Amino acid sequence: MKINNYSDLHAAIATLEQQKEVQKDKLTEQFHATIESLKPINLLKTSLNKAVHSPGTVGNIIKSAVSLGVGLLSKKILIGKSTGVAKKLFGAAIKFGVAGLVSKQSNSIKSGGLNLLGKIFKSKKNSAQIQ
Repeated sequence: MKINNYSDLHAAIATLEQQKEVQKDKLTEQFHATIESLKPINLLKTSLNKAVHSPGTVGNIIKSAVSLGVGLLSKKILIGKSTGVAKKLFGAAIKFGVAGLVSKQSNSIKSGGLNLLGKIFKSKKNSAQIQ
C-alpha cells in the first residue's frame, strides 16, 4: 500500500491497529489454551489417553500386572511373612523370578489355561448330558 497523503496514512494506521488487535486476541487465546494444557490433571489425562490408545499397551499392562501378582502370590506361598533379611531377599528373588518367567511365557500359559478351562467345561457339559 502506497501512502500519498494524510488520509492514506490514517487508513494504513487503522488497518495495522486492526491487525494488531486480531493478533493480540489470537495470542491471548493460544496462551490460555497452553496454560490449560499444562495443568497437571490435563497432562495426566493426555498421557493416559495416549497410553490407552496406543496399540499393545493395555495388553502389556495386563501382562505385567498378572506377572507381578503371580510373583507376589508365589512369594507369599513359599516364604510367608518373613522377618529375617535372608528370607526377605530370597522372597524378593522368588517374586521377581516368577514374575519374569510368567511374563516371558505368558502366551503358552494363556493357551494352557484356556485349554484347561475348555476341558473343565467340556467335562461338565458331558456329565450334564449323560444325566
